Amino acid sequence: MTKRRHAAVGLGNWSSKVPFSWHYWHMSKSLDNDPVIISVAAYSANPIAYAEKYAAHLLDRPTRFASFLSPGSQILDLGCGPGRDIKIFSEAGHKPIGIELNPAFVDMARRQGDVIQGDIRNISSIFSPTSFDGVWAQASLVHLVKSEIGPVLQGLRDLLKPNGRLYACVPATGETGWLDESDGRRWYTTWPEDSFETAVRTAGFHINDVTHGPYIEVWATKV
Repeated sequence: MTKRRHAAVGLGNWSSKVPFSWHYWHMSKSLDNDPVIISVAAYSANPIAYAEKYAAHLLDRPTRFASFLSPGSQILDLGCGPGRDIKIFSEAGHKPIGIELNPAFVDMARRQGDVIQGDIRNISSIFSPTSFDGVWAQASLVHLVKSEIGPVLQGLRDLLKPNGRLYACVPATGETGWLDESDGRRWYTTWPEDSFETAVRTAGFHINDVTHGPYIEVWATKV
């Protein structure tokens, strides 16, 4: 097993408020029923298969997002998974950093660039305000319950510089609740009609574009 290390304050060009403690992954018994912890743990069943499955999925999205930002922009890849998009952003001339809770994905993503292990619900305690030009949240909010979305979105707004860009996508169809999948049990929160757009707007963003489908994709700017 790869030896884990603490993410130091000031990692690279990043302003990290506090060192991250890996106890977030080894949660206490009181969080055994936490939908996020249970859902994220399921990805450890076969992380390589997951990375291969989604290697070419919606590749135009991160490329499009990268094109909206000035060269050398600092991007937070929220819930970066195995790190596919970190590589895309780096190759586009940006400076991405990932945050990911699953330790298997952290190990994989670190082959592509800087990654901190952490719970995205604690994002405001990990990075300082106005640290980023863009926040990329592709399918990283899907396991949060609805009451958690507002505070997380507001935290992401605080992390963005003025006129910073946000991309986020969440399920728009199906039912909210537990889904037993082949590699584990996961919680999904569904956002029908314009409910997710409303949440993003309420958190202090201007909606630039919306892509509708099984997942609703929101492109937004901090106001």
